Order: sequence, then C-alpha cells, then structure tokens
Amino acid sequence: MGSEPTPRLVPYALVSPGFEAVYAGEVDAAFQERAEGPMLLTADEAGNVIRKWSTWTWTWPGQEQNWDDEILHLNRMQQRLLPLSDDVRRIRAQIGSLVPCDNGFPVTVDELLQAIGAGKLRTPSFHPGCWLAGMWWSEDTTQPGQDESMRAIETILVGYLANTPLETLVARFPHARGFARRAYEWLGPVEGLTPGQRLLMERLLLPFEFLTKRNPDYAAGSRHCFEEGGRGAQLDAEIAALAGLPRIYPDYRREFREALETLADPGQTDLYRLCGALAHGLHGLSDCHHSTFRWIENWIYGIGTGRWGIPTRRPGAERERLGRLLFGYALGLDRWLLHQPMQFLLLDLGHVDLGFDPKNEILRVYAYLGEARSPAKEWLVACLWRTLMHNLGGLSSHHRELLDRAKQAQVSVREWMDSTLGKRDDRQVPG
Repeated sequence: MGSEPTPRLVPYALVSPGFEAVYAGEVDAAFQERAEGPMLLTADEAGNVIRKWSTWTWTWPGQEQNWDDEILHLNRMQQRLLPLSDDVRRIRAQIGSLVPCDNGFPVTVDELLQAIGAGKLRTPSFHPGCWLAGMWWSEDTTQPGQDESMRAIETILVGYLANTPLETLVARFPHARGFARRAYEWLGPVEGLTPGQRLLMERLLLPFEFLTKRNPDYAAGSRHCFEEGGRGAQLDAEIAALAGLPRIYPDYRREFREALETLADPGQTDLYRLCGALAHGLHGLSDCHHSTFRWIENWIYGIGTGRWGIPTRRPGAERERLGRLLFGYALGLDRWLLHQPMQFLLLDLGHVDLGFDPKNEILRVYAYLGEARSPAKEWLVACLWRTLMHNLGGLSSHHRELLDRAKQAQVSVREWMDSTLGKRDDRQVPG
C-alpha cells in the first residue's frame, strides 16, 4: 500500500490575494468544481485537482465578498508585491492557520515572528491552530506528552470506578498524584456514587477513545460522542430523564441558555451547566484548546460535588493571560509597522496604567523582526497583526475591556491601520 503523495504548491499566478492552494495529487479532466468544508476543489487546464482555501481564517468558500476594508487593503498590498517565494507563501499560510485559542499560544506567535524576521519558517513548524494547518509541510506539536497525560487521566478515572486504591494509581503515575488525589477527594467513595453520577462519569470518559489516540478518527469520534444517534446523545437523554432536567444541549447553544433560565433550584442549575459542558466537550473533540485539561478537571469536580466551578481556580485567569498576550503583541506589531523605536515606546508606556505590562511581548516583536524591512516583510507583519486582532478568540472579538482601558489611557493598537485607511484618530501613547 503506497503512501499518499506530498501536496505541492500551485504556481503563484493561479492564486488570488487572500488565498492559497495546493495540488491534491489527482488528475481528472472532467472534474467538477465543488466546496469541501472550508476548501474549494477545482482543477487547472490539465485537469490537475487543486485544493484552494483562504488565508483569512474562517472565510469559507464564497464568503470573501464579506471581507472588510482592512482585509481588502492587505490584499492590495499583496497584489503590489512581486510573485511571492515559496518561503513567504508558507509563512503567510501559517499566519492564516494561527488561532489564539490553540494550546500552543504564544509559542506559535514567537515562531512566526522569528520566521518573518528570518524570511523562512522552520520545518517541521509548530501546529498553530485548527484552520488548515501544515497543508504542504510537516508539523510538530507544542504539547509533548499530551497523549500520555490523557491516558493517565483515563486510567486513573477507570481505576477509581473499579475501586482501585488511590495509592496504587499514585505509584503508577507519580507525576499525576495531585490530579489523582483531587479526583478521589471530589468524587468520594465509589460505592457512594448515584446512578446519575455513574452516567455522568461514562459521559465524561466517552471521548477518551479519541483523546488518548487509540482511535484518531475525529469524524467517527465526533459522531459517537456529540451527534444525534451516538452514545453521547443517548447518555444525555438518560441523564436528563433521571435528574428531571430539560433536554440537554451543548452549553454554547441558545436552547441551552433558554432552558437554563427555567431552572430555579441552584443544584439543578449547576447540574445542567455540567451536562451542557459535557455535551459541548472540548468544542467537540478539539483537544488543542488551551483549556482542555482544566475543563476535564472541572467536569470531575462537578460530578463529584454537584457544584459548578472549582473554588481553588481563579475564574478568568486563562482568558486574562491570553488577552494580555494579544494586546502586547498587537501593540508591538503596530508600532513596528509605524517605525517607532522600541526604546521610546517602552519609555512612553511607563507613564500610563494599562493594568499590566506588555513589555515582554513588545521585546519579542522587535527582537525577532529586527531592523531590516521589505514590502513583503511589512505585509506579513500586517497580516499577523490582523489575525491577532480579529481571529476567533482575538483581541477585538474577545477582549474589548482591554481595548477600552487602553483607549482611556490614550493607547491604540491600531494606529498603523487607521492611518493607512485614513481613519487615524488622536489616541496614542502620551509622550
């Protein structure tokens, strides 16, 4: 059985701004153009099948008509460049795959900054997010040991259900002793579990066939755990009937929020929150999410205690971390594009109160990008800025409070873009 051919880039002349494409390794003279998820499958004159996608994250086939002035301006910048080298195209594709909610953030940002500065992305590169990453090159993980950790968690929880002594599991997984002890404490003696708690434990453990990579088939795992007709949906129905709850929906769904508002009893409310979280999973089976392991631990706590939210965890800590990182990177990229020396930027920031210090991210931006400039380099930097600002989980979509506080301090992270589009205002770091 032969291996699949390595995808190769299509000639740059066949790619329009805001898109990238590779040959799919198939030849079909009668091929009919069609959409396949976020990709458009088409063919060149010789019948070579092409996979084409947008490097503006979350743009699906046909949605480019909704691009805003910022994207259109950056596409015009791309049009003015000479035909892009393969190295530049790979960096741009990696920027498009970057998603801030990925568990490798900010390692993936630093790698991109270094690549832009050097003009070349290393191979293998880190997996940066869930938008068509590594389409024609090899990738590396930012999470060494994750599969082994998942297997340890599953073994500990299955061992608990089998009434295995805690000490036995701690001896087997000494590095997971804290997790194991917390799980046993929260869940209590296994013989004391109610029928509902046992169903909830089965629901929690259901995705581990995929999470441990015993079966890496995402589509099959998703059907089994989260789609109608799968075991997950069956468990949700059984739990709802046993506990007298409304129909269980994933906790991001409007139906879930509406049903939650009908519950007056705090215990039922917490239980329904837990059920909605289990039905949501890790955004399905997205174990690349930055909160993956915290969510799993929170589910165990909820099953054992009947309460939602571990009191020893500070709410919003991870969101705060990501917001501050995004702000610091965006500010550094903005000022680099404006040719402002880092030294004066940092001096000026010392006279305002943002509630945190973005110096570390600014240092990384300037150090990795360096002093040399070119139109292609500035275009890549601007594309990275746009991605950090507006991507799913980005600064403007999920951290408006940081931008509002910065505005009060007369600090803007978008001076370059606003000046370029003729929208520049008076917000700037006071001198």
